[in-house]
Amino acid sequence: MLKLDVSADVAKATEHLSDLAKRHVPNAAAQALTRTAFDARDAVREGLPKRFNLRRPWGSQGIGVTQAKPRTLMAEVWSRDRFMALQETGGTKTGKLAIPVGPMAQTAQTRVIPKSQWPGRLLAKKNVFYRAGAVFERRDEKRILALYLLRRQQKVEPRFGMADTVRSVALREYQRQMERALREELTKG
Repeated sequence: MLKLDVSADVAKATEHLSDLAKRHVPNAAAQALTRTAFDARDAVREGLPKRFNLRRPWGSQGIGVTQAKPRTLMAEVWSRDRFMALQETGGTKTGKLAIPVGPMAQTAQTRVIPKSQWPGRLLAKKNVFYRAGAVFERRDEKRILALYLLRRQQKVEPRFGMADTVRSVALREYQRQMERALREELTKG
């Protein structure tokens, strides 16, 4: 799970306030942190289609928020999908990887490749074969197309940008959300 923490020091802010205000400031700060976290979550979700080919909604639905509480004063924006951590930081993905190429890469750009087109199932066909780390399909006497490259590892470039997005939204929005939350708290009485 990928998490980013933006915190505020409310103790210093409440030193010179009345007892009534001291009770309201932590509530307002928690509300402001939570609202800012939701703003950041929405900004991250909005930016996903610019960075990834989203063929299903679960990628953006996996971006969530843990709300701040007056006692902890910490809100989190996170992704429940473990693979997104590698998309944020970059690195090397390891395991049995099938990288679509040729016509399969074109299919993967716009939709999910059906299981019937996965390498294991394709290799059961007579005209599909494996050579030198790749899966090929013989179309006719003269045409052979590469469908997949099979690798044990693949370099992943950082492209998620979640930390930068959350940080910029927090810096831009927290002050406004804090002022709004304080007004609401102090009008409650």
